[in-house]
Amino acid sequence: MYENASNATILMLLHTAVYPFLAALIVSVVAGRWLHASPYLGYLGGFIVGLSLIHSGLSFPPSQAIDYYNITALVGIASVLCLTMMKQSTLRNIINSVLFALSFYLLLNPVLQHSGLIPSLSWAVGSAIVVSLYQVLSEKVQDSIQQQVRSKRNLPPLLLLIGLMIVAGSAAPVISIGGSLLIGQLLGAFSVAVFGYVTISYLTKTLQNHTSIPALLILGGLITQSHVLADIPLGVMLMLAASSFVTPISILLSSKVSSKKSLIIAIQIISSSLISGLSLWLVWPASSLY
Repeated sequence: MYENASNATILMLLHTAVYPFLAALIVSVVAGRWLHASPYLGYLGGFIVGLSLIHSGLSFPPSQAIDYYNITALVGIASVLCLTMMKQSTLRNIINSVLFALSFYLLLNPVLQHSGLIPSLSWAVGSAIVVSLYQVLSEKVQDSIQQQVRSKRNLPPLLLLIGLMIVAGSAAPVISIGGSLLIGQLLGAFSVAVFGYVTISYLTKTLQNHTSIPALLILGGLITQSHVLADIPLGVMLMLAASSFVTPISILLSSKVSSKKSLIIAIQIISSSLISGLSLWLVWPASSLY
């Protein structure tokens, strides 16, 4: 019995951490160096690998709420293409807002459809507004970084993704203990996949703008699904979502980004740790976990 439990733990660790990380490394290198494609496909590829291993019933076309992360990844790619190819800011923001709402609608509607169309649309629109706000902040952050940082060897362009990676990692135990081991594992897989991409991007100095948007769509989907699918308290969900904004706000408030990158990362780690600790206290089950 103990041997089976040990094997199951090792397998869960491989699916949640090791394989997504390796996949992110491989896809990042292949996409960035050999295919001359967007290297952020690395963390999307790593997450999809983790998704397929953790969610054994993954299907395409999607049939369950979790399956729609395939579509979320495609929506994220379309959003980045829109941001990089369209010059007219108003039009691209409108298109992206529609794409964001579509992503959240597909992720949440399979569960909310029993409550009617209005709740599904309300959640989709509300979530899209939050992501759109982050997008506006991220564009201001990138403008600030471009003005202050000239060398591609510096870390700041990756700070937004590092912030989301920390948020996902701190949210994983909260969601796992609070209601859904599946979503908790997916948060862990997402976090390590982003870490793999960040590692390769930093080492190869391959940096791009807007790479945090697909990541935010996936992270936002996991956090909102934890409330809708796993009954994580709304207050906990809002705190986890709010922690995603710590890094961009810290960057905008910093006058010298390149000299304060360690402080910004430290602020994100501390704030996410405090929120995670409080959230664990709020969701900890009354009865024993065993």
